[in-house]
Amino acid sequence: MNKHTIQYKVLNDHNPNETGTDWNVEVHASLEELQSFSETGYLIRERLFQDGSLEKLRNALDRLESRESENRKSAMRSKDGWGFIPRHLMDKDEVFLDLLKFQPILSIARAMMGPLIRLRGLSARITYPGENRQHQTPWHQHMRVVPNPIPLWFSRPHCIDCLIYLDDINEETGTVGVVPGSHNWLDQATPNTYEPIDGEVQLNLKAGGAVLIHGNLWHRALPTLKTKRRMLILGYTPTWLRKSPHGGKPPEDGLTREFIENGDMEERMLLGIGGYS
Repeated sequence: MNKHTIQYKVLNDHNPNETGTDWNVEVHASLEELQSFSETGYLIRERLFQDGSLEKLRNALDRLESRESENRKSAMRSKDGWGFIPRHLMDKDEVFLDLLKFQPILSIARAMMGPLIRLRGLSARITYPGENRQHQTPWHQHMRVVPNPIPLWFSRPHCIDCLIYLDDINEETGTVGVVPGSHNWLDQATPNTYEPIDGEVQLNLKAGGAVLIHGNLWHRALPTLKTKRRMLILGYTPTWLRKSPHGGKPPEDGLTREFIENGDMEERMLLGIGGYS
């Protein structure tokens, strides 16, 4: 993997303790990969987690799935296609805290959006074998707040969601479909359909791999037919965007509380404290 370093200087003389001034980011990607990410709206990372690190994530999610069994059963009865979506994972199992500053993802987010970013959240999506459309999703986006027409000083929302697959994604578990470049289609909304559309690319990936997507990339998940499919969703936005509204409030005794109260500037910023002035 080709890496390079970006040296950021944040122009903030008012309160540098809230943002830092100098950031040296070792980016786990080449300049060509970042340019492709900008143009297509997605970036593939093969074998991002392997062996012991992959198994730790699987076991942690399985424990959570077991603890929240009532929510899981409700999701399995649902016909909306989204499956079981547990949220606030970093507050529920210390294994997920390893992703708080996971540089192979975090450094790319900082290269694309600047050093001042926060976690949009860490959630999961588990789908179970089913028939027809029960366990697939229609075409959708994650940042659906773009007005039409576009105002002259419109602040376009940017978000990077890293889809980390804990199982192989293929025809049996359900591939992911994307439309390259669709994150730049600011005058269109995703069609309300499960069917293929022009320009779609279907991605197969081995367990432990990931796909980074812009939050407005058109994408869908094809049906899970034979084997359970486990995925983590690790999201980032600039610090001044609000946290994701989905999932309600985190647990009051969540594991991130210690970092919010006693963490360093970077940890607190990633968890939504500061990072702007």
